[in-house]
Amino acid sequence: MVRRANLEVHLDRNRASSNWRRAFAAKLDMTMKRAKLSAFAVASSVGVTERDVVLWRAGASAPESLGECERLSAALRVDLDWLCAV
Repeated sequence: MVRRANLEVHLDRNRASSNWRRAFAAKLDMTMKRAKLSAFAVASSVGVTERDVVLWRAGASAPESLGECERLSAALRVDLDWLCAV
């Protein structure tokens, strides 16, 4: 429970940071390429639009909630902390 609360605070603080978004985007892009997943496939798994995933991958925006990050890490089969806690 504490880990989840800490990660939520971290995301709230850093979501607007361009440095954090770039690091997140690099990890997302690398993971999607290795898994050979399209933006459409990831978006369908996470429950967001394909455009959202494209923007995340470009570093122009980031997931809006911890829930989206959790679903994203599950869809990509990567650790939540590794993906979101830069």
